[in-house]
Amino acid sequence: MDLAQLSARLKRHLRPGVPKYVSLKDAFVEAIATGSLQSGDKIPNEQQLAATLPMSLGTIQRAMRELADTGVIDRRPGHGSFVKGLEKGRMAHPFHCRFISDDGQSYLPVYPEVLGRNLRPSAGQWQKDLPSANAVEITRRIRIADEFYVYIDFYVDADRAPVFSTIELQDLAHSNFKDIIFQACGQAVTTTDLMMKQEIPPAGICKKLEVAAGTVCTGIRATGRLPGADPVYYQHIYIPPSERELHIVADSRAPGFGM
Repeated sequence: MDLAQLSARLKRHLRPGVPKYVSLKDAFVEAIATGSLQSGDKIPNEQQLAATLPMSLGTIQRAMRELADTGVIDRRPGHGSFVKGLEKGRMAHPFHCRFISDDGQSYLPVYPEVLGRNLRPSAGQWQKDLPSANAVEITRRIRIADEFYVYIDFYVDADRAPVFSTIELQDLAHSNFKDIIFQACGQAVTTTDLMMKQEIPPAGICKKLEVAAGTVCTGIRATGRLPGADPVYYQHIYIPPSERELHIVADSRAPGFGM
């Protein structure tokens, strides 16, 4: 493992208001997701990391412990820590789909798929919350464990984040979009405006959700903002009836359970 590359990657994830251990976890997850770290690669011990990275040994130990707890790395007593990788198809750290698992202390796994991309989206509600003359629409369906689906219409300012216009759809599939925005803009999405109501999705969306046409779902409109209350994305989320509790987080820097 190249510590210089990890250090450079970490710099992109260090941002105000985000705990350093979360930034280190994000740097590791990004390195794995992009192929810089492969399953089976050995990770330097915590003392070596502390000697290279701008954070304390305790911070590094917490990050490594949580990476192990979530199955990203494998700790082998007497041998060291090794990259275990991410479960195929699973998103590493979701934001708007944090459904509480049975233990009450963690989130259900999510498995997203990108359904399509529209470089010239039709007029709609999104224009009121995202005043951009050049927006890209990404439609996505997310499977929550093996229980139900969530459908999302996502709109992003393509002038701020042009990568959404050109990136291969399979590369978008398992990514956290706010992380892509951070890398594109050099600024983190700091707050999110959330509007929620009960509504009946269009029949085509009900079909994607695998629920009967006319089913009343929870609709969430979310506008992500950069520092200075500057909107960069808008999304409309449809959640079918479920007994699962959703953890609503307005501060995009909040780590959440086990994050």
